[in-house]
Amino acid sequence: MSNDEFISGVEYPHPFGDLAVELCRTAARHLCILSPRLDHAAFDNPELAAAISTLARNSRQSEIRILINDSRSLVSRGHSLLELARRIPSSVRIQKLAEHPDWNNQTVVIRDRDGVLYKPGDSNHEAFYEPSSRASTERHLELFNDLWRYSEQDTNLRTLSI
Repeated sequence: MSNDEFISGVEYPHPFGDLAVELCRTAARHLCILSPRLDHAAFDNPELAAAISTLARNSRQSEIRILINDSRSLVSRGHSLLELARRIPSSVRIQKLAEHPDWNNQTVVIRDRDGVLYKPGDSNHEAFYEPSSRASTERHLELFNDLWRYSEQDTNLRTLSI
């Protein structure tokens, strides 16, 4: 697959999850994931966790931000990205946004400032992949940053000390 393709009709959760791994593997410094529940089928896999872990450890400036609106299944079923955020909280942060008028339950993966994978909130299965579109990436990153400003830490995601 060449790096300048725009692909529509990407099936969710697969190959959406595989393309998310590809974006993570090619990220230089920043990764943002916006997902209502961080679906296990798309996001809870060892390849994605390994790619994010590598990115987080590559540089002190690496930043991985994950924004969700429901943490119940992450906590009850466990999740590889939750475990990663607990292990390296300085680089991998998960925050919660209960609701916001600009978030229509879309799922978005943003790499640096030039790659995006997104599924509109009103679509059950069809997503779009733009691995080298600065314009589309900037638009999604702007939304993500706006939503992130209204988010907060979820106490349910913290490690319990016994």
